[in-house]
Amino acid sequence: MKKISILLIMCMTMIVNAQDKDTKDKVLEDVTNDVCACISEKVDEGISQKDIEVQLGLCLINSYGKFKARIDKYMNVSFDDATSMEKFGQEIGMKMITVCPDTFMSFAKDIIEEEVENYNASDETTPVFTVVSGEAVKLVNDQFNVLSFKGTNKRMYKFLWLEYFEGQELLSDMKDLKKKQLEISFESIEMYDPKLKDYRTYKVLRKIEVVN
Repeated sequence: MKKISILLIMCMTMIVNAQDKDTKDKVLEDVTNDVCACISEKVDEGISQKDIEVQLGLCLINSYGKFKARIDKYMNVSFDDATSMEKFGQEIGMKMITVCPDTFMSFAKDIIEEEVENYNASDETTPVFTVVSGEAVKLVNDQFNVLSFKGTNKRMYKFLWLEYFEGQELLSDMKDLKKKQLEISFESIEMYDPKLKDYRTYKVLRKIEVVN
């Protein structure tokens, strides 16, 4: 009987210790479940996407308050530190994908659709080309091909040949090219110069065409 009592006590101790054992992952999972339950109610109410985003933030703050003691054991989260709050929100967001994927997708889908609707191709950064007229002087083959060019404004230019561009075949016969009036389109690109140990602006060839 005594042995049975000792065995029961050992079993109870193991159960209590298992229940008391907490981990960061378990805390995040509990917080995420709480956030999921909170935001799912708002999604079911059919509120706007903007309001859902606001409510998600409120749900996260509310859940943080509930589990603050446990969260503080594993994470350094503070309302005064935007970076720590953002990191905390990201961790919960990643958890939501597995804990409540349907709820996550219900508002993530709206965010994606809104981004698509607001997308404007004109917002994409397009390269700006500059055009200059003049005559080719020489082509130097170094680490990169460099074209020396004298503009009609009497200014000397050096253009880098880094990749394929329209009209590059004209540079195969520099003797013939020197006799012709050219129009060159180039792009100014900032690149690192290991010799200067700093960035500098290079003129990169984008197009060459004969104008006479």
